[in-house]
Amino acid sequence: MTDNEMLDAMRDLLKPINNKLEDLDLKMESMRLENKMEHRKLRKDIEYLNDEVETIVEVLKAKNILPIAK
Repeated sequence: MTDNEMLDAMRDLLKPINNKLEDLDLKMESMRLENKMEHRKLRKDIEYLNDEVETIVEVLKAKNILPIAK
């Protein structure tokens, strides 16, 4: 067997492994994107809840239910 034949045989053996690695890389990239999107969504939800709490606190202060901090 010549060197070129040996290299071709090795490439053929490694091709499925390379394909699986590429698939894993794509899946990881997809997971990173999903994670980033979920993170943004959570941040928006937290911001919304903070706004709601601030509104409730102000209403309670206005009705003299909650003491005003000095």
